[in-house]
Amino acid sequence: MPQFLLVLNSLASLVSAAAAIISTAKPESLSGSPQVTNGERFYQRMYAVRAVPLEVLAAILPFYLGGPAVASVIGAAAIVQAGDVVIGIGRKNAGMIFGASCSTAVHALCFFSIS
Repeated sequence: MPQFLLVLNSLASLVSAAAAIISTAKPESLSGSPQVTNGERFYQRMYAVRAVPLEVLAAILPFYLGGPAVASVIGAAAIVQAGDVVIGIGRKNAGMIFGASCSTAVHALCFFSIS
């Protein structure tokens, strides 16, 4: 995989992980709710518990390993980001649509350059 893709992939992954952490600390920053409910906090924490490890793996593994296992992690990250695009479209959240679309594209490029 070209070096610039490695860097872009890591940046996209770390931004996504940071957003998940921020949403856990300050749920209203991503949900847009004036009053955050316990249900929102639960789902944002549940999202972060899954997103952070996946994105950290997607950011780091390609620097050290290659092959189908790393391609699978990057592919999973691309699918998750594509799901975030769909959610962003449903919520009419332009920032989420743009950010997740960029991450989806970067992860997909990396996936296809590995496999």
